[in-house]
Amino acid sequence: MAKRGKQHTRYGNDRFTFETDGGFETKFMHSGEVEALVTAQTAELAGKMVKAAPRGPHVTTDEFSIKKNITPYVEQVGHEWVGYIVVEENERARHAMLQEEGYRDPAGRRHAGRFYLKKVLESERVG
Repeated sequence: MAKRGKQHTRYGNDRFTFETDGGFETKFMHSGEVEALVTAQTAELAGKMVKAAPRGPHVTTDEFSIKKNITPYVEQVGHEWVGYIVVEENERARHAMLQEEGYRDPAGRRHAGRFYLKKVLESERVG
């Protein structure tokens, strides 16, 4: 029969024992230093996405510009800080993802995607 409740894991040898329930990971992940690091990394990634985004036809109106609709957010989820990058927060600026993946115009012609978001994410990928 399986045990109920929180299970503790112990690793070690004759001189050292490590228990995963020590609590230092939780305290560290809640710290302000981790929040600052996640905020900095999220802002840097969002900046790269804004730089890679196409200008589009809406040069004079910021409301519909792709570059103005890429926004970083950081929030605490459970025991960790998580960074999000939101594209197209304005529902009237629908063209950002059309530029990313491609689209067909009303005449039926196919326009290839630019994959600018995918290229930025792939450049930031580890290993």
